[in-house]
Amino acid sequence: MKEKEDVLSHIKDLWQMAEERGYATTSAFLSEEERAKFLQSIRGERGASYFLLPENGERQLFAFYPSFMTEEECRSSLSGENAPFSILEIRGKQKKFAEKLSHRDVLGAVMNLGISREQVGDILFQEDASYLFLLRKMKDYVAENLSTIRHTAVQCKEVVETEGMERREVEERIFVPSERLDAVVSAVFHLSRGNAQEYFQKEFVYRDGITVKGSSSLKGGEKISVRGLGKFRYIGVEKNTKKGRIVAVILRYV
Repeated sequence: MKEKEDVLSHIKDLWQMAEERGYATTSAFLSEEERAKFLQSIRGERGASYFLLPENGERQLFAFYPSFMTEEECRSSLSGENAPFSILEIRGKQKKFAEKLSHRDVLGAVMNLGISREQVGDILFQEDASYLFLLRKMKDYVAENLSTIRHTAVQCKEVVETEGMERREVEERIFVPSERLDAVVSAVFHLSRGNAQEYFQKEFVYRDGITVKGSSSLKGGEKISVRGLGKFRYIGVEKNTKKGRIVAVILRYV
């Protein structure tokens, strides 16, 4: 808990210094929950403007800039060699012997190098390659030292972002009695209502980065994360059945 408080305190210092000292700066990578808590902590206070990078990332970093600077100027100052993050493409050295690696496999191997979680962003997959987002200052160290993941010998090289790396969303339809969040979570992850309640009791369910009760209602557009199960975006009600149930649309992150 104290570690998370220290992270939020450091981000707030960066936000304030960007305005007071008149320069652009960036934070480390943050989860949706951490970003939401930071924004909640500065509500009503004056400080630097900001945007998030990478734009479509699950884990993102804040770019803070002072009031006399435009967002376009800030983005320009954080491009090229000054970009705050890099992307490493990770491939097996011998394709026919390479294992299919999971997010946990790649993250575990990277953190075994002594890299902390806030230095690592998303890990995406495309065919036989993994794409690791990480703070730019760490890219050379990881590229030089990450040689094996599980039993697979790997090689790393820096790449630019491509469409093939984008996280996919799959549209699905679910049948629910209401738009209560616990009912929707039960349907999305095929849980009994009792099992779903356990996730809420353990505070494993987040709506737009904030823990939430199962009795809360959805309106459409919310992003729901359930620790250990996955994430989806609730789009809304498509229609009502003759038996009084709801057909709702979601986008599941895969």
